[in-house]
Amino acid sequence: MSEPSTRSIWQRIHSALKPDWAFAFVLPISIMMLIVENLEPEPVVPVDPLLKILVLTGLTLIIAFVATYAAAMDRRKVEDYYFQLMINGAIVGIITTLFVNLAWDLFYGPLMGDDVIAVMLASWSLGYFFYRIRGLNT
Repeated sequence: MSEPSTRSIWQRIHSALKPDWAFAFVLPISIMMLIVENLEPEPVVPVDPLLKILVLTGLTLIIAFVATYAAAMDRRKVEDYYFQLMINGAIVGIITTLFVNLAWDLFYGPLMGDDVIAVMLASWSLGYFFYRIRGLNT
């Protein structure tokens, strides 16, 4: 007789949702974001500079704390290999986004929010798959 599985339902669901599926989904979504956002851009709402600084600082601190806690939880649930793939992909995504934003700003002016997010998501996805295909030691 076979022994009953000792894996919890969370472990079963989590193992089915490998990062490959998530990053394969993110790449076309980010391309669609670029297309949709630039066909009919949203109007820009003027915001008081002091309010903008306070809100962005507060959100950055809160979300960075939550993301750090979530990454620690995720680290316990995901294999070390996948975690390293996600982290290395994120580094590629951040560096790519910084330089794309800099190049765009030099030639055309500031890159707006949804465009920055789309570039970041696409470059993170591409970085993830680069390391997934080539390996972590490349």
